[in-house]
Amino acid sequence: MQIVERRVEVPVLTMPTRDDWPGLLRALAGQIDSGRIYDRDLLDLVDALETVLSAYRRRTYVRSGSLDQQRQARTRHLTRRTSNP
Repeated sequence: MQIVERRVEVPVLTMPTRDDWPGLLRALAGQIDSGRIYDRDLLDLVDALETVLSAYRRRTYVRSGSLDQQRQARTRHLTRRTSNP
């Protein structure tokens, strides 16, 4: 009898992090646009997206207008960065 050791990798589901969400949402939008999400699945998707948007709107940061200010500042910063090589 011979004992052989080998490494076996098992995929493990992990929760997306805050850095993952923008890319995941863009990928979801692309799949919807390309028809890869079936119409029959859209109802469940709408319920989930409404839950996400409700949570988003409950954030004080969003309601206070700070988000718009941050977006404008980021746009100005990116504009300056790309116009000054």
